[in-house]
Amino acid sequence: MQLYSANMSPYAARCRIQIRHKALPVEIVPPPGGMRSAEVLAANPTGRIPVLMTEAGPLAESWAIMEYLEATHPTPAMRPSHALAAARQTELVRFADQYLAPAMFPLFRALRGGADDAAVAQALKEQSAQTALLNQMLPKAATPELPLSLADAALVPIVWYGWVLGRHFGGPADFGAWPEVASWWERTQAEPAVSAVVEELRASLTAAIPTLSA
Repeated sequence: MQLYSANMSPYAARCRIQIRHKALPVEIVPPPGGMRSAEVLAANPTGRIPVLMTEAGPLAESWAIMEYLEATHPTPAMRPSHALAAARQTELVRFADQYLAPAMFPLFRALRGGADDAAVAQALKEQSAQTALLNQMLPKAATPELPLSLADAALVPIVWYGWVLGRHFGGPADFGAWPEVASWWERTQAEPAVSAVVEELRASLTAAIPTLSA
């Protein structure tokens, strides 16, 4: 199998964390021909990555890829065995994708000069509000029986990007205002697969935007 990936993509990054944590036989490669190439469009009509190329055909969307890899390679486990606990993990990832990630999108636009000071201030306020909600949700979705869960892998790149971009525009320098997030972040960073992928994110982002301190 191959994973079409780019180091700067938070959604490809979550798949790379899983692949490395489980030591899966998946080759991580750049999208052939570049982003939105004919090859990528043939594999995923949206032209987006990640895409997992399997023997049965391509599979797109990061969470679908992660669920497939977990189902086909269940050891070491990254999904709770209890149905409700597994559903709460999915609930957490849905929150991250629908609310936490969109809160940081205006900050990406601001990096390119596409947002004024008022828009940045509003984005920081929204990001803080969503991080506060994450702080409330993390204990309910905790899986102490797993060193690293699918939800952990999915959340790390989103939380990292939000923190780095927020800090760049004057937001908090750490997670001190959100103790559950701070504790979760410290725990996940102790996992080699996580720290390696976060370093890839950092290197690619600072290479693309040298003025950004990541």
